[in-house]
Amino acid sequence: MQPSNPSEMKNEATGYTHRQRVEAALNHKPADRVPLTMGSPSSSLHRDAHHNLLKYLGFSQSGPEIITDNILQIVKTDPRIIETFDIDLVWLLPHLPEVEWNEDRTELIDEFGRTFRAGGGFFNHVGVPFPEASFEALSRYSFPVLPKSLFAHLGAEAKNFYERGYGIGIDGPWGIYEISSSLVGLSEYMVTMAIDPELAIAIAEDVLEKYMIPFYELLLADTASYVNVVGISDDLGSQTGLLFSPAMYRKIFKPLHRRLIEFIRSKTDARIYMHSDGSIYDIIPDLIEIGVDGLNPVQYTAKGMELERLVREFGKDLGFYGGVVENEILSFSPPEEITELARRNVATLKQEKAFIFAPIHNISQEVPPENIVALYQAGLAFGKY
Repeated sequence: MQPSNPSEMKNEATGYTHRQRVEAALNHKPADRVPLTMGSPSSSLHRDAHHNLLKYLGFSQSGPEIITDNILQIVKTDPRIIETFDIDLVWLLPHLPEVEWNEDRTELIDEFGRTFRAGGGFFNHVGVPFPEASFEALSRYSFPVLPKSLFAHLGAEAKNFYERGYGIGIDGPWGIYEISSSLVGLSEYMVTMAIDPELAIAIAEDVLEKYMIPFYELLLADTASYVNVVGISDDLGSQTGLLFSPAMYRKIFKPLHRRLIEFIRSKTDARIYMHSDGSIYDIIPDLIEIGVDGLNPVQYTAKGMELERLVREFGKDLGFYGGVVENEILSFSPPEEITELARRNVATLKQEKAFIFAPIHNISQEVPPENIVALYQAGLAFGKY
């Protein structure tokens, strides 16, 4: 049922602030309920879903949505939605860099020189800066220089959210593997990993040193003392397994992920959560070893990623953020099915008291607003300790 005003969806006051709920979960301790989140690069709403939800909740559009990711077409969450769903963990995001659009805005070239074309409500990767991987091409390539102005607002936003009692997350760009493969093309990079691993490592090291570390340096410059969670990302799995062998991960990417995590830890005491889609069961012990504190999106439909198994085997070492309802069910099932599935999955995920409530990845454009309401109502109802 649609709430008539935001307060109808809030729990009774229990003495916990939003931030205290988040801190409890990060420390594997119970609060009054699990913390809820919305607004990160992996838990936001597509602009169409956002628009439809505002209308459903009875809110007028206060202006054009603020796009936070040109590729995914997700938007900054309206504060009225944050209040309606009693969200505990909010997210700080830098402004988007300038991109080159075609005349009808159906294609863009981003700051890396990658080309994306509109299709299916998103923008799909169709062009790369250097299609033939080589040391020569890498030496000629110039990584984007990040303007400080993209990050200048974050300190004030962090202070504002902190003073209002929210838990605060901050998130970075695509991951080391994701950017590396997008510069030369997925198939070209996969072949390079197999036949010339030193070149694959050189590309990935440049991504880390020339882009990732400068990005997190700016991201944390004015926010490090406020944030509770820092997000890193690298999509390493498919529905059936890793995109490459565990041995390949350990040779090429694990040392670089470790260096990134060590850099972040030198700047902040916040917990580090890693986003990786798909079946990554085989390398979860590696992620724990290098300092990952929690996983997102907890894609339980992928092979080996059953929630009971993950909680049983890794729940004492990892927090889980996401994992409530799979995207297709959220898009096409009735609200009562979403409520029941959320009830079961929340009961599993909160067992180790280290669960942050969110859907599996962003909420797509076709998701009916009543399903979004059902999802977050379920978090409030069934997340109680």
